[in-house]
Order: sequence, then structure tokens, then C-alpha cells
Amino acid sequence: MDRLPRLTLPSPETLLQTLTTNTPSTSPPFTLPIPDSTTINMADGEEELPISKLLNAIKETKEDLTKHIDKKTADIQATLTKIESSLNALSEQVEEMEARVSANEDDIKDAHNRVDKMKKLTMQLKDKIDDLENRSRRSNLRILNIPEQAEGLHHVRKKSDRPRPLIAKFLNFRGKEKVLRLARSRGEMTYENKKISFFPDYSVDLQRRRDEFRDVKQRLREKEIEYALMYPAQLRIRHQGSIKIFPTPAEAQRYLKDLPSE
Repeated sequence: MDRLPRLTLPSPETLLQTLTTNTPSTSPPFTLPIPDSTTINMADGEEELPISKLLNAIKETKEDLTKHIDKKTADIQATLTKIESSLNALSEQVEEMEARVSANEDDIKDAHNRVDKMKKLTMQLKDKIDDLENRSRRSNLRILNIPEQAEGLHHVRKKSDRPRPLIAKFLNFRGKEKVLRLARSRGEMTYENKKISFFPDYSVDLQRRRDEFRDVKQRLREKEIEYALMYPAQLRIRHQGSIKIFPTPAEAQRYLKDLPSE
């Protein structure tokens, strides 16, 4: 690009004299002298430059700057367009993920509900199976400390130094209950100089539930309060003319705690 020219201006003294001179208001205003020729004087030793060439140089510079700015603006716009596209794609992915998460939450909630229903159904089936097992044992009587050589009885569990519990199978439930009542009415009974005991034959789970009332029964005996452990595992308490039934040991314990001290 050609070197830009310098304009030839009046000397400082001339400008100062012109600006400070008191002239009538009708005097023409100060104007910058413009060369009459179509050339501009350059510094000493430099060639004169035509105004048209200067204007062309300025125009070219302006066009170059405009092209450069337009190119940069286009590049920035393209980058912004890419960023906008990426943000739109990311937004769509986020919305899709939110939809999937929401669907998964619904599925998990449904799965929890199904699991809860299955647990409830499992407990119901377990209770039914346990009830059927105990019904099949209704005519059985469990006897402790009978020598294992006795005939007509079935030993349970592995052999040990202590005689294993024996299971006596009666023809009907009434026969078993009659023997059990007679055994309880006679108190302590012995066989071959050994104390023997008679118990109903319950399933392991039902026996565990009934054993949970052991501490409550001990307290009732200490207070001399009448009670009975009903089938399958309910405690009936008769006190001061009223009868109360408790399905769990905790409820019976609370009842005893609220009783006034005698």
C-alpha cells in the first residue's frame, strides 16, 4: 500500500495571528487553505501524490477493513450458530433423559408396589401353609422323656444322651385332648422313674410365637391373674370380672404395666 501524504499547513505564527486578530463580524471566517492543484505537497525529498490516488488508497483500505470485519463477523456468526445447535441438541438430550428418568421412577414405584403386594401375598401363603401344617398335627401329642425303646411312638430329631421328644398320633382330635387334660389334671407324672411331660404338637413357627408369651405368663403367675394361651397364639386374661385377649406379647405387657399395684 502507498504511503499516505501529509497536508501542507500554514505556519503557527500565521494561524495564531489569524485567530487573535480583532476583525469585524463581517469578516469572512477562518478557512484552512486548500491547494488549488490536484496534488498534495509531500515532505522534502518526496514526490507529490495526486488526491485521486490518495482517495483510492483510503477506499481500498476501507474495503479491506470491511472485508476483514465481515469475515470475522461471519466466523463469529457461524460459531454462534454451532453453539446454538449444540445447545438445542443438548436441550433435547436433557428432555429425553428427564423423560426416561420419569419413566424409570414410575417403573420403580410400580415395582415397589408389586413387591409389597408379593410380600403380603407371601405372608398370607405362609400363614396358610403354617395353618395347614398345624391342622395336620391336631391329633398329635408330643411327649418328653419316654425311653426310645417304647413301641408305637415316633422319635423326632437326632439321637442324643437325652431321650428325644416322641410324637403320639391319635385317631382323632378329641382323643388327644382327653389325654392332654388328664395329664394336666394329675400333675407330675413319671415313667420308669423319670418325669414325663405332655404337650400339643405345633409347627416350629407357631411354637416360637407361643413361646414369646413366656415372660408375660410368668408375670401373670406372680400376680395370681388367671390366663390361658389360646390357639394359635393369643393370650386370654381374666381379671376383675373382665376378659381381654391379646394377639401379641407387647400388648399384654402394656396391659400389665397399666394395672394398679395391689
